[in-house]
Amino acid sequence: MSTTFRAGTWPEGAESLPPDPGLMKQFKRQGNFNIHLPLSVMRGMVHLATRLMAPRLFKGSFQQQYHRMSVEDRQVGVRIVRPAGAGVLPALLYLHGGGGLLTDSSSYIRVLKNIAAAGNVAVAGLDYRRAPEHPFPAGLDDAMAALHWLHANASDLKIDPDKISIAGDSAGGNLAAGLALRNRDGAGLPVYKQVLLNARVTHVRHFPSMGQFAEGYGLTRAAMQFFESRYFRYPADAANIYASPLDAPDLTGLPPALILTSEYDPLRDEGEAYASALHQAGVPVIAVRFAGMAHTVVVFGATKSAAAKALQLIGKAVR
Repeated sequence: MSTTFRAGTWPEGAESLPPDPGLMKQFKRQGNFNIHLPLSVMRGMVHLATRLMAPRLFKGSFQQQYHRMSVEDRQVGVRIVRPAGAGVLPALLYLHGGGGLLTDSSSYIRVLKNIAAAGNVAVAGLDYRRAPEHPFPAGLDDAMAALHWLHANASDLKIDPDKISIAGDSAGGNLAAGLALRNRDGAGLPVYKQVLLNARVTHVRHFPSMGQFAEGYGLTRAAMQFFESRYFRYPADAANIYASPLDAPDLTGLPPALILTSEYDPLRDEGEAYASALHQAGVPVIAVRFAGMAHTVVVFGATKSAAAKALQLIGKAVR
């Protein structure tokens, strides 16, 4: 296998575009993320922004169910969204972004519906435990439990156990990548695809895009440093391969991947480096860079046309 890997682009053939004017206007209006606000205020503001700013591209009606998984001494919520009237469907375990501290499945309801409609799949949004109350690896533990739960309850949930995929954006993409690696190393449950959207895949290395787009493009380096300081109980945890899967010594045997990055995202280069590393390890990979776009494509900070293309790619991957 060739070790040369190159991400595709959207629009096709567009190596670079100026930052989308609508995005830049939005970023200027909202200003930088205020890391000095009380956490409860941060959570409320980001929850509302995510619910209201995520594009509504879905059509049709949906069935929604909220389940509470019993896991050891706790319960973990799973919000399942599926097109109404559908029979047995492929499933996607979706891990939301928010730095490991913010948002939940209800914040992402439009995103879940968009994906369910685009792929004709059942989307399970996980309310994993968040830092700082529950630092790493609590969220990853919950994601692993949810993967077990989906397989164990596939018949009752009317999902195809051979087509259960995992996905996430930003910090949720970090969880999805870590989950794929941890599952390979442990439970070995079947995972159909992994879908990583503007994902954080290393807390150890810093690539050029981290400095190039540290300010003015929505997600800032200062915000990420704030998230990291709360997400990890001990600094050494950042180097754990399930928190920094790009730094794992062996990536063979992982599920086929769809990796989406954005041109003006500080996480762009590490996402593309992970796509290349997976390719070199023999993992089938499709990677697409969204020219002119910023963090994150499917949630907020993306034009409807870019979000629609991302959803088309996701839907095709997980069907």
